[in-house]
Amino acid sequence: HFGDLAGFLIQSDPEKGYEEVIEKLLGVVSVLLTEKASEVRQGAADALITLASHLRPNQMCDKVLMTVISMSQNNDDEDARATAVQLLNGLAEAMGRDLCRGFVVMGIVGLCMDPAFRVRKATASSFAEVAKVIGNDDAKNRLVPAFEKLATDVHWGVKKAAAESLVNFAMSLEVEARQEKLVPLMLKLLQDDSRWVQMSALQQLGYFIACLEEATRVPEGLLAQFVDTIQRSKANPDAPDISFHCAYTFAGVTKAMGRDAWPILQEPFDSLCRDAQVKTRKAMAASIHIVAQTVGSTLTEQEVLPQFEA
Repeated sequence: HFGDLAGFLIQSDPEKGYEEVIEKLLGVVSVLLTEKASEVRQGAADALITLASHLRPNQMCDKVLMTVISMSQNNDDEDARATAVQLLNGLAEAMGRDLCRGFVVMGIVGLCMDPAFRVRKATASSFAEVAKVIGNDDAKNRLVPAFEKLATDVHWGVKKAAAESLVNFAMSLEVEARQEKLVPLMLKLLQDDSRWVQMSALQQLGYFIACLEEATRVPEGLLAQFVDTIQRSKANPDAPDISFHCAYTFAGVTKAMGRDAWPILQEPFDSLCRDAQVKTRKAMAASIHIVAQTVGSTLTEQEVLPQFEA
């Protein structure tokens, strides 16, 4: 609602309304960001991101960025630091490339080493938007090393957050950088000592293979893990989520791997099409056209369509 109010004030009187936004609305939001109640703090963070879209570039540094940087350096309040890192990512587009390269990246990299695991966990989810703004080279050279530290953190909760965020971060990089920098991380996360980290990585595996776009970029071990996950899902207590994610991404994996991989993917395809869960079977049915386009008309008639006609 703060965003709507800001838009109304500025539209009604561009100069006076803008001053009202700067002097009053931003002040209120800044106060709410210090509240202890997490719902209030999160609402204020969302409001600040919306308000920032109405601000002129020269106000972004003085009125917004410095507030967030101050929060990120509050050694007495880990909630403030966790909120700050979310804001650094959420405000990236409004901040622009120069501010992101000069201040935002430095803030995020610093918070990767925060003593509080909850802050490091929040940081693991806060890379993608910044990476999009600063560009592939800076993201690869400055953000990827920081993300690697979080993906190998001592706390399983931080690694789990990194696993859950890996694909979003990957999509902000050029595909060659995804292969070079993030494939090794995914392989490590899939073999992590924590079951919860492993499960999160497995849920993301199909999305990750799909984002590599070509079979030449996908290590044999990743595809083998994807196939094995589908085959084991019926005996896995977490199978409902795992099998659905595999089904939801199956067409993307097939497209990335190409027709030559169909002998490996056919049996998993059949298994997902017969899955006990309706949502899994629906996901397969919704993307059958992509599978058909990839394998060609002959294999579609012989091995794809029969699964939906049975």
